[in-house]
Amino acid sequence: MQVHRKLPISKAGAVLTAVLAGAIALPAGISLADDLNPFRVFTDSGPVTASEKARREQVRTDLYNRLNPSYRMTAPFVSEQSIAAMQQAIVRYQSIVAAGGWPTVPEKVTIRRGDTSPEIATIRRHLIIEGDLPPGSTLDPTFDEAFLMGLARFQIRNGLRVSGFVDQRTLRALNVPASERLQQLQTNLTRLQQLMPLTKTPRYVLVNVPSYTTQAIQNGAVALESNVVVGKPQRQTPRISAKIVEVNFYPTWSVPDSVARKDLIPTLRKNPNYFYEQHFSVMPDWKAKPLDPAAVDWAAPEVVSYKFRQDPGPHNALGVVRINMPNKDAVYMHDTPLKQLFGQSARAFSSGCVRVERVLDLVTWLLSDQNGWGAEKVQAAASSGESISVKLKRPVPVHFVYLSAFAQEDGIVQFRPDIYGRDATFGDGVDDDGDAVVAQQSRAITP
Repeated sequence: MQVHRKLPISKAGAVLTAVLAGAIALPAGISLADDLNPFRVFTDSGPVTASEKARREQVRTDLYNRLNPSYRMTAPFVSEQSIAAMQQAIVRYQSIVAAGGWPTVPEKVTIRRGDTSPEIATIRRHLIIEGDLPPGSTLDPTFDEAFLMGLARFQIRNGLRVSGFVDQRTLRALNVPASERLQQLQTNLTRLQQLMPLTKTPRYVLVNVPSYTTQAIQNGAVALESNVVVGKPQRQTPRISAKIVEVNFYPTWSVPDSVARKDLIPTLRKNPNYFYEQHFSVMPDWKAKPLDPAAVDWAAPEVVSYKFRQDPGPHNALGVVRINMPNKDAVYMHDTPLKQLFGQSARAFSSGCVRVERVLDLVTWLLSDQNGWGAEKVQAAASSGESISVKLKRPVPVHFVYLSAFAQEDGIVQFRPDIYGRDATFGDGVDDDGDAVVAQQSRAITP
């Protein structure tokens, strides 16, 4: 695809005259035929500076912060309101499919602000159809301010980084057919309907894995929402229905065997100092005394059966607090020292546990009916450096669910990538997510 960058005709003519006169040499790879196009311009300004990169990133962040509040779920992910909104969305997308869907564009292009191309007009048509640009908007082929705003809305609705341009991830999302989006909505409506029994308790925590979000629900309303980090596709956060029974400040981390084999031991073999830097201890088994790490042959095969524990502290992989929720998969919710991960649009980085950005706010909510455990005391415990465990008077249910599409009462429809491929297998004889979580809940409350 040829993307044109506008240049005033008078300036283009002056450049062309100079080229023809031999006063200016064309840069390598630029033909005279290219330069005859008055909308093309070349520069020799060199690489983008660090300060310019920072400025552009700030502009993108400001745009995201301005638009994003309109896309926050005001209702619980699993609720009668969400079901009604999904049903309305399905009717709307059925009409879109019946009308022929939306056009696609080549994926091997990058379109930036100021560019002019037929593909921009094509994308505008898509943005109008899905509601990211108002009905009747012009199909202008130039990347202008209106196009930027519509593109940013589309990126937020699809869980993409607000990049300020049409990047490859955005193009892939744009090219998902309307029929597939309709199927995604129908699949997730079924999930929602299956999950409704979870909403019967007055207080519970829900993690929606594909949206990288957790909600604390109280009396049918969202009391708190937070970004989370979930498991990598190769180490998926499981479907879970459990109960939060305890909060551990400055926890010790007993490294799961799978994490030790796949991550920790390979790291120690490359860099034995990591053991000391991150405050680990190593034992032949959990009941044995710690070994002297200097005497351990890290290349020996028996090392893979050793047990590892990490001391409490800000270096600890669990951060300063763990939310204890006993379950057969041995996963939990916790803090993390890697705060920068919460700024990513796609946050599948963990080994299965869920890292919570607003973890102290969540802990404050969990402990809100404990005598004396207000926000001030929670913050003091998090700053103390002491290992403190607080049992909840009333265990709070927690559910890890998988909703890759959801809708808001104002008609906004959101989609997320099917990071674990569960949409593709839904209804194929594999336990569906909603059924599995509800079944776990039934077992959990059976004496």
